Amino acid sequence: MSGGIVIVGGGFAGFWAALAAKRVGGEALEVTVVSRDPVLQIRPRLYEANPASLAVDLLGPLGQAGVRFVRGHATTLDLEARTVGLADGDRVAYHRLVVATGSCLRRPPIPGADQAWSIDTLDEAVAFDHRLIEIARTAAEPVVAILGAGFTGIELALELRDRIAQHGGDALADRTRIVVLERAAAVGPELGPGPRPTIEAALAAARIECRLGTTVRALALDQVVLTDGSALRADAVVLTTGMVAAPFVDQIPGDRDALGRILVERSLRAPRAAGVFVAGDAAAADVGDGHLTLQSCQQALQLGRFAGENAARDVLGLATLAYAQPRYVTCLDLGRSGAVLTHGHDRAVVQTGADAKRVKRAINTSIIYPPAATSREVLLAASSTELGAQLRGPLGGR
Repeated sequence: MSGGIVIVGGGFAGFWAALAAKRVGGEALEVTVVSRDPVLQIRPRLYEANPASLAVDLLGPLGQAGVRFVRGHATTLDLEARTVGLADGDRVAYHRLVVATGSCLRRPPIPGADQAWSIDTLDEAVAFDHRLIEIARTAAEPVVAILGAGFTGIELALELRDRIAQHGGDALADRTRIVVLERAAAVGPELGPGPRPTIEAALAAARIECRLGTTVRALALDQVVLTDGSALRADAVVLTTGMVAAPFVDQIPGDRDALGRILVERSLRAPRAAGVFVAGDAAAADVGDGHLTLQSCQQALQLGRFAGENAARDVLGLATLAYAQPRYVTCLDLGRSGAVLTHGHDRAVVQTGADAKRVKRAINTSIIYPPAATSREVLLAASSTELGAQLRGPLGGR
């Protein structure tokens, strides 16, 4: 196969990189997406009930935009030959490459961690949902243990009782014990002190048991063994222990951060790999004010737009653009307590409760989804300025 621009990865960054590249290059530039499945997993929502519904077809919008799709698992990268090798032995050639292979769960190096449940991918979230159905049918007093009180752990914990009620009724949900174990001394350690009182109040209202400053020695399908020798019986043990860059990016030479992400230039170019741009959770980029990007859907959308546009500009001999994030917001779902919305990297709280929940719903059900529109509108949505416009709507134009 021959290629102009090849994007490896069909997540948020990869999808928008493809559309942005096609918007700039038009008919003169072939753009190809390589991904294992022709669907976009709505990963930020996998803590919710009915995760099987959280996959969106990619072939429609990519086809409207004139982007080719190659179904395959990218395994190797030959920087000299400029080819990507697939698991089936095929190879895809490129002039410019955008690596948007995302992130994966960081399973802790403790015995039994490979047996624990996860909601990191669609398949894993669906499997865990089936386990919840089984628990609702068989357990008199269910216990669910969640390892990690970060963003995902908090959202999952505050959704679980309603998910148990969906399958087993309110009485069973009321008897369910939900335990969050966190080795840090506070919940949401990466979220900072700003939203913490609101998060703590929501956890208390939902009767979530938080064991802070707790370390785990081993896991099993039915228990968590702590380093003090005590054990917690559990009908399900779920890992929400953070993310690292997916392993494909290991083949790109360059400096990395603690999450395994490539430290990229402001154009999102990999400094030591000619013709390679990196986007999404695989990239550590300066947002324009000295802060590095976070592994978040919000920033993946913008990283993809810039990486795709710059790859196309590079091929066409045009000047590349310096990546910038229009704004940074955090909106954390707090279940029955609504949500908490913050602005900026210091996460100053601007909304809580039902008002913040409406913003969360707008983000989760509209803003992060691919456009269902004509080919022209699909391509216009890939502009690097469009994300800012989308965010201004539910946030009141601020």
